[in-house]
Amino acid sequence: MKKNFRGMTLAALLLSASASAQADTNQYVPANDSPQAFVGDVASDAPVHVGSQYPSPVAPISNYAPVTVGDLQPAGFFEGGFRGSNSGCDSCDSPGCDGVGCDSMCGGKSRGLGSLLNLCGKDGWMRAEGMLMFHAERQAPPLVTSAAPGIFPVLPAATVEFGDDLDGGLSGGVRTDIGRYLTDSFGVGGRFLWVSENGDDYSASGDQTDPGARSLGRPYYFVPRFNPGTAQEDSVIISQQNLFSGNVQAEYATDFFMADGYARMTFCHNKASRLEFIAGYTYAELDDMISITSYRQDTDAGRNPNLAATEFSSLFDTENRFNGGQLGFESTVSRGRWTARALTKVHLGNMEQTVRKIGTTTDYLLNNVVSTQNSSILINDEQGTVSQDVFTFIPEMDFTIGYRFRDHVSFTVGYTFLYFDNVAMAGDQINRNRDTGNIGANVTPVSYDIVEGSHWVQGISLGASVDY
Repeated sequence: MKKNFRGMTLAALLLSASASAQADTNQYVPANDSPQAFVGDVASDAPVHVGSQYPSPVAPISNYAPVTVGDLQPAGFFEGGFRGSNSGCDSCDSPGCDGVGCDSMCGGKSRGLGSLLNLCGKDGWMRAEGMLMFHAERQAPPLVTSAAPGIFPVLPAATVEFGDDLDGGLSGGVRTDIGRYLTDSFGVGGRFLWVSENGDDYSASGDQTDPGARSLGRPYYFVPRFNPGTAQEDSVIISQQNLFSGNVQAEYATDFFMADGYARMTFCHNKASRLEFIAGYTYAELDDMISITSYRQDTDAGRNPNLAATEFSSLFDTENRFNGGQLGFESTVSRGRWTARALTKVHLGNMEQTVRKIGTTTDYLLNNVVSTQNSSILINDEQGTVSQDVFTFIPEMDFTIGYRFRDHVSFTVGYTFLYFDNVAMAGDQINRNRDTGNIGANVTPVSYDIVEGSHWVQGISLGASVDY
């Protein structure tokens, strides 16, 4: 309950962040109204014509009635020259206005991409970004240990080689966003985010005839069935001097992608900034996996004439499928060629969690398989596939700064954060408690409970934006 309350508080803070950034409400007008312009707003250094020798008397400012921007039709001024007004723009508060007059793609003869997509009189956007993302460290128990040559690799004296905190480092990714405004204050769009596999692997081997080879083991917590009070740390030896030669391979991987479709409606705006409400549908996948396989054999033919060997294999695989809605705000502030965007929203809906546990123990004689059992070192009778549906939410934050180096093209850099409140991760599904007598035995599978946890992804983005 405490975890859910903490997550809901985070979601509420994210949803309110963009709106809080627009605290000076006196500078905004409703989306469907035109801002008022007063004679007093005219700059004192505005150009005037001086051809007349008869000065006209000027009345006090208070004598002038306010007029709307729609009543004024000034010529656009751009890079040292005037250009004609474009009837395609309703006002300079339209989404397509570029800060120096109405968008040149509106009205008249459309050119380039606007003509190709038939967007005259409407505004569109295309954004593509490369992502550099970090995942939260995945938690797992110690899975592979080592010790000095000839020493039994049991915790706490042994060194953990694989397990505990699993950090996959940096992952690349791609995010795209495309859409169009259907009116000055309403638009639709779609977005796709993919992050490449984040993970790592480990492998090691040891020769029992090598006096310098470190001992290798698969640790577990020994809980005797009939005398649990004597529980203690234990380990299955993979390789150790004068006992076994063997090897171990382990890996973990996390995959993530998200796609959503949304509508955006202008909440309030002025010429330099805009606040929009966003709502839509979201689909997301977060998959996590841990796999461990080890093989050991006593290569001393005198003690082991049949070359008996054993292979232990364990797989913990989880899938999380999210389907739900999204609510949020995006605020945009422009100053000259610079634009800052802040997107805060929360995805709410159903998370389908699926956990799969598979364990096998394979026995060899003379290098041939003689039997295979359906359990392993860390997987006993709690195995198979289990699924459940839970309600969850995913808060999201995106902050982006863009520099417009062409009329409708900007370079962007930003930061992204996503938090998953209720997911099944592979490391959380591992139960270290085992009875030595049951390791490698055939068992009757039984159902088990999914252990829920949380996860986050964050990173920076570099890309380009085209607005037309």
